[in-house]
Amino acid sequence: MTLVNSYIVTSRGISPDAIHATNPIHKPGTTTDLNANSIFFEPDVSIASDGVPTFSQLVIDTSNTGATIAVSQYTEYFTVTEPGVMTTQGFFAQSSNKGAAVRTPKANSIPQSRRRIGTVDVSLSTSSASDPEDAYQNHNVEWASVTISNFQLDTAEASANVSASFRTFNNYLRSGTGTDSTTATAEVVGVYANTSTSTMTGDTSYDTTGIYRSQTVPFLKKIDGTQTYLKTNVTFA
Repeated sequence: MTLVNSYIVTSRGISPDAIHATNPIHKPGTTTDLNANSIFFEPDVSIASDGVPTFSQLVIDTSNTGATIAVSQYTEYFTVTEPGVMTTQGFFAQSSNKGAAVRTPKANSIPQSRRRIGTVDVSLSTSSASDPEDAYQNHNVEWASVTISNFQLDTAEASANVSASFRTFNNYLRSGTGTDSTTATAEVVGVYANTSTSTMTGDTSYDTTGIYRSQTVPFLKKIDGTQTYLKTNVTFA
């Protein structure tokens, strides 16, 4: 524990918490008393050959009487994946009697993994609840999708053709710099008219700050029987 001091206190005959309640225990190597609000956990008890019990008890030296106590904080590297960015691009070609137009998806950037330093906060709590996770969470993200509609009209030959396609690009955001719907056109009035329209949907932003992981696990019971939990949060600034 980096934010509080903790000790293993051993005694014979009477448990350390009972001793501390009437005769405050000193911090190891000092004449300073443990705080009156120090947290004692249920002891391990062994019986010696003389029948006298030996108690070994974890105690956290703290004045905090709240339901949650910060006990450790440190930094650590974590591997995260940054999403790519998808947009569309268009092409056309035309002559006096024939022409074509097309729009296609285009990746401005691709998903990339990198190591990022995060702050790890560990707290002791009487609650088993974890905190909401925000950073690098995919479950509420609408990834980029592209619908492409093609229309071909040949007036001279009295023919027409229509086609469409739809695709979702997982782990790609929609580019926020372009319009949602764009059309490429190849046309000679009275001869032919070919268009290709791309329509994009999806989120343009992604949370990379806040709580990345929150995990709560059972710890020890206090001397009064209250179950405690260790909650570990990883946060990106």
